[in-house]
Amino acid sequence: MEKAKAVEWGGAGIRINTICPTFVRAPLTEQTFGKPARRTSIESKTKLGRIGEIEDILEAIVLLASDASALVTGSPILVDDVWTAD
Repeated sequence: MEKAKAVEWGGAGIRINTICPTFVRAPLTEQTFGKPARRTSIESKTKLGRIGEIEDILEAIVLLASDASALVTGSPILVDDVWTAD
């Protein structure tokens, strides 16, 4: 989807990317992480040994909003602790 939109909007100078996060601790996920068995299960599958924080996702947003990613378009940005590798 992001590639098609990037092709469509690129001529107007608009970059289209998606951020694909792993489990992130946030107000909406506290119900999940409040259950010890579920939290342990999720943590056991992480490679870096921790649950994501909102700041982890914000850093990806800052990168995409900056000139450092001026040629990045049509890309999924995985902020997922290689969750998708399993």
